[in-house]
Amino acid sequence: MAGKATRKSLGWACGLSVLIGAAVLTCTPMAEAQGTVSPAPEVQPTQPAKIDRSMHGSKKGILTKAKGGTVWIDRASFVLAPDAVVENQLGFPMELRNYRWDGVEYHVLYWLGTGQADRQITHMIISLPE
Repeated sequence: MAGKATRKSLGWACGLSVLIGAAVLTCTPMAEAQGTVSPAPEVQPTQPAKIDRSMHGSKKGILTKAKGGTVWIDRASFVLAPDAVVENQLGFPMELRNYRWDGVEYHVLYWLGTGQADRQITHMIISLPE
């Protein structure tokens, strides 16, 4: 009988150790995985560039047409620089390349590039009707 009791207690002990082992594996992260998984970097939303309204060299005019990356101000056409910053009068950014305006009259404050980019607008503030 002693042999049967030993076999039962060994079976019970083995079963218990399997359950404890399974519980430990599911409740605690594996040490190897902790070292290999790096947390995702925090992504900070980028703030759009703001126009410094006191920047030297601004020009005033009336925008009458906009199509793609070209605008017409005081009957002259200008191309927007690839990194042009365009805002409305409240300082909200505008993606002017998405607009198609014709026959409008919006007051603008704008800055031109220098050198070969002297016909490109680098910054522009558009006063839209409220």
